Amino acid sequence: MVLAVAAAVFLVVVRPFSGGEQRPPAPPTTSPSVLNEAPLDAQGRPYRPFRDHSWWNSPVPVNAPHNPDETQILNYLSTAPESGQGCLRLAGAQHSRWGQPAYWSQRSDPEYDVQGLPAGAPVELRHLRIPLGARGADNSDGTMSIYDVARGYVALLTDAHYDAGTDTWSASGGTVTYLDSNGLSAATGRSDDPRNIGTHRGNNGATSYVRYDMVKAGAIRNVLKIAVGPELENRWVFPMTGSDGDVTDPSVGAPPEGLRMRIKPSIDLQHIGLHPQALEIALALQKYGIYLGDSGGTTALKLEDTRTEGRGQLWTVTADDLCMLPFTPEFWDVLPEGYDPSAH
Repeated sequence: MVLAVAAAVFLVVVRPFSGGEQRPPAPPTTSPSVLNEAPLDAQGRPYRPFRDHSWWNSPVPVNAPHNPDETQILNYLSTAPESGQGCLRLAGAQHSRWGQPAYWSQRSDPEYDVQGLPAGAPVELRHLRIPLGARGADNSDGTMSIYDVARGYVALLTDAHYDAGTDTWSASGGTVTYLDSNGLSAATGRSDDPRNIGTHRGNNGATSYVRYDMVKAGAIRNVLKIAVGPELENRWVFPMTGSDGDVTDPSVGAPPEGLRMRIKPSIDLQHIGLHPQALEIALALQKYGIYLGDSGGTTALKLEDTRTEGRGQLWTVTADDLCMLPFTPEFWDVLPEGYDPSAH
């Protein structure tokens, strides 16, 4: 795979770090076309983390089975309290601050021992390379993704904050997932890399938002995480390892965290008038689907926060441009609990 990494913009004093590190062989590199966009693969497409036949990167077969509770689950997602318009909104569109910034580290970027993490956080976060000028999302989650292709992993941080006075980064949560792995958390018992650990219940920094470069290239090739407005059930299914939902009554119809869904293959997305960016996203949701990875708030899919990255608002889609595809059996399939398309 041919990869490219953006050149560093500033010279910095790097905080010294002692101790060995496990590094995979560095892939060949070339120059990206746009600062802070992903490297390209051998076919000229935006680089996709994780193995091709992983759970994250496997398309859902057209004839995939249905969840027996499909109708009840879709009714819950479309009518329960906090279901909003009963559709999937795009967080980070327009003036929304709920997108997720992402950065591609360089070998010359400073290393930081991220402070405030709970015990057992990934050791890689003790010497995480973070580009100068990087910032977490300007909202109460403060999330950000940091890819270090040379070291072979993507980090996901929550409540990420930089203190210029002390030149320190802090976060309340952190997860590391290796790029040349199946991307599953080691806690699932099905990961091919024991270093895939963290605090995000099985979520990772690569599939937790929509990358702008993938939409621009028409090449979203992975399942995407959404947050669900009505509370999820307080249990989880593969590939999640925990739930932040609090629904305990099964009669409510709340789905478990980790459940996978997709836009029905029979829907002709090309001819329903979707905004071009929304169309690219919808095509991915039809081929690869979404999974329920967070509970509470608004039912939404995060867009890459290009404003926080310093590139301005590159998205022209609006927050409700997918709402012509409401959560009803007419438009959506719900897959069985723990369904793994990579096994098919």
